[in-house]
Amino acid sequence: MNGGIKIHPIFSVALALLIGTIGFAEETRSWTSSATGRQFKGALVKVEGDAISIRRESDQAVFQVKTSDLIQEDLDWIKENLLKEKSVAQVEDLSDLIAGIPASTGTPAVGVLLVLDGEVRGMGVAGLRKAGDNEIVKPGDKWHLGSCTKSMTATLAATLVEEGAITWETTVSEILGKELKMLEEYESVTLGVLLANRSGIPGSFPDSVPDSIEQSAKVTDLKDRDILQQRAQYVEAVLNVTPAFAPNSAYEYSNSGFVVAGAMLEEVTGKPWEKLIEERIFEPLGMEDSGFGNAAREDKNNPSQPWPHENGTTPVDPGSGDDNSWVIGPAGTVHCSLKDMARYLSMHAAREIGPVLKKPETYEFLHTAVPDNNDYARGWIVTRTGWSGGAAISHDGSNTMNHCSVWVAPEKKSAVAAFVNTGAKGSDACRSAIQLVVEKYMK
Repeated sequence: MNGGIKIHPIFSVALALLIGTIGFAEETRSWTSSATGRQFKGALVKVEGDAISIRRESDQAVFQVKTSDLIQEDLDWIKENLLKEKSVAQVEDLSDLIAGIPASTGTPAVGVLLVLDGEVRGMGVAGLRKAGDNEIVKPGDKWHLGSCTKSMTATLAATLVEEGAITWETTVSEILGKELKMLEEYESVTLGVLLANRSGIPGSFPDSVPDSIEQSAKVTDLKDRDILQQRAQYVEAVLNVTPAFAPNSAYEYSNSGFVVAGAMLEEVTGKPWEKLIEERIFEPLGMEDSGFGNAAREDKNNPSQPWPHENGTTPVDPGSGDDNSWVIGPAGTVHCSLKDMARYLSMHAAREIGPVLKKPETYEFLHTAVPDNNDYARGWIVTRTGWSGGAAISHDGSNTMNHCSVWVAPEKKSAVAAFVNTGAKGSDACRSAIQLVVEKYMK
């Protein structure tokens, strides 16, 4: 067969999730050539990279076709069964292991995940979605990532760098100079410098943000053009705040710096950062339970997701004030299920060449600390642990009402992460949960 079709992005993730070859319990079905429309019966035997092996029913001969040789219906069927085969690997329930964390730390709920050798090996949850309520957290619940979003923004930027749409050395003025006014000091700041927190942009939220920005809105309620325009307004305000230091001369953690980087990617593509994250990270990795802002935004009195909490155990009602403004999305508004976050961390742990990143040197760039930069790389902090077998990358995130902590050990292709639905005591709770997982599985 020959000819071609556009490969469905979710099918790409199924291939990307493979390590080596996966065989199948053979099930005879009809297959259709994308070039001729002719059909034949056979059983899927093996998928290896872009090659698909099928055992033809008529003569039992096994032959190979490419993904481009089959129609979309066939690819969707393979994708579904690839993921079924992938899920056969045992994923241990870690809920009992962390069951005492909420009570011992005074937090409503906690979730953890474990990746070993590039495979998702454990997930667990314990506690309540909302303090004072009786709804317990569920395995499929979604957790706020806070600043752990930053590595996603850096990864997103890397996809565009690999495609040649932008470079790490592209400056703010090259991309935004025609549209926005900015102080001269910021004109030569590069994309790479922004993602390393070396731009000189102050770390605090600037008071000069225009009142016209819908900071309390939910991003899904806004049209793309409004997202682009209002984030540009925010960025223009940021770029007219006096630098904390000469750009690229020192380190200062800056949410606003990541928003400027996100706006550069928006200008290059003409799409909101949120849509880019969906298209370039969520969809290729099969992250179907991920989004932006408070995942419990639609809840009223019946919590369907972990609610954010202030002061440890004070629930924050869904609505205005339940998260940071959507405007600073590139710095920290993503939420994910444990399963979805495990897929993302598995990619970084294995430094997977797949549907998101295509070059080993890209991972090296993202995961390597900039010299004299407080151990910060691009969206990651570089450190060492007793269990990592080498350098580890990590990040914590909080919107003051949730907390997230992730640790990735590329040398061992492993990762562990914890999530809590409160800011106060959230760091301690995450640390306690991670310690339990590490001591049992990673020593």
